[in-house]
Amino acid sequence: MGKILRGSSLIYIVTLTVVVLLDLFTKRLAEIYLSERSYDVLPFLKLFLIHNRGAAFGFFSDLPDIIRIPLLTLTPVIAFVVTYIYSQRNGDLKVILAMGLIAGGALGNLYDRLFLGKVRDFIHLHLGDLYWPAFNVADASITLAIALLVLHYLRK
Repeated sequence: MGKILRGSSLIYIVTLTVVVLLDLFTKRLAEIYLSERSYDVLPFLKLFLIHNRGAAFGFFSDLPDIIRIPLLTLTPVIAFVVTYIYSQRNGDLKVILAMGLIAGGALGNLYDRLFLGKVRDFIHLHLGDLYWPAFNVADASITLAIALLVLHYLRK
């Protein structure tokens, strides 16, 4: 086990774990404080709890259960395997961190799907009455990772 958790593997696992724990912690806080009311934090940021049966930002929520459930259960598992392999083969610290962010986000939402049957979203960005679909820390970590990867590869 010593060799398995060295270097890039350790960075990947720690990043993934921090994301999952932060995601689950903030979702629990949202259940406690946001289930009955909403908070306008900034002119463009509102916090209130909703439940999402789809993927990130509500995608696939209208699919029949026979398609939606296997799709949304298998995808995070595949994401975990692919991101781990890629992070280990690539070896670049930025890529390893981004892969850990993606895997952590995927597994954070998988937890909700497996144990609740839906994902808890609570962050709402908006410009006046124009709202971006609600999201959570897991979704934000995946989005951040993709942005970091795009910047990383554009600079090469």
